[in-house]
Amino acid sequence: MSTRIRRLNERGMKFFQDYIGRIAGGEKSDPPIAILSDDDWSEPVEFTIEVEDKTFATRYEMGEYLEQLFHDINHQDIISDTGLWSWLALLWFNQLCPARTDGTRKPSKPYNYILSPNYNHRPRHALRTTWQLVSEYGNTAHFLLSKGPNERGELLEQIAARQFFIGCKGIIETASRLYSDPARNTFKVGSTSQKRKGNIRRFISYLQQLELTYDLYTLPRDEIINMLPVEYSSFLSGQPGP
Repeated sequence: MSTRIRRLNERGMKFFQDYIGRIAGGEKSDPPIAILSDDDWSEPVEFTIEVEDKTFATRYEMGEYLEQLFHDINHQDIISDTGLWSWLALLWFNQLCPARTDGTRKPSKPYNYILSPNYNHRPRHALRTTWQLVSEYGNTAHFLLSKGPNERGELLEQIAARQFFIGCKGIIETASRLYSDPARNTFKVGSTSQKRKGNIRRFISYLQQLELTYDLYTLPRDEIINMLPVEYSSFLSGQPGP
């Protein structure tokens, strides 16, 4: 079944946010999907695209589908469209925040579903950031999005917490070289372990040091890799590390 894409209006986003607050408090109820097509709560967008209520195995699959949907749309026209991304998050809310066996749900912060006006919170949006990464980097970003739709994961958490890094091609490509495991179709074992040298937190910390001296936006992957300390060698070689 397909639905024409719309955007939530201010009233609709407030209703969605109130719903998230209620289920966070233990209320057992289904997402208010009726407002997706109700003119009192949502409005048409400037283009005509039909979206399916599909089931996705991973966030990467979600990103691929969104990239296909918006392939012919100017990205600058939608990247900051709060109502659009919030509408999509409500459409797929059962996947982003599935009900547990007892009917309760455990939602993340509202800005994971409702695109925040706060610049620092925007990279946390479940769908917008997923679409951005797939749109910009394709399969290179797969390791960040290999978990289920309702799971962010530590790798994505660390990268997305610094919005500037998402736009740095060299950083994403270096992170993929370090932590992507094509054989497992996900990330390498130990990538998020704080006990292992060269883990993702250490990598982010090292990038913040480089940022003091280099323009990371223009720095290519190979130059970043050549500057990495020896602690990253096990990830580069694919060998188990301490």
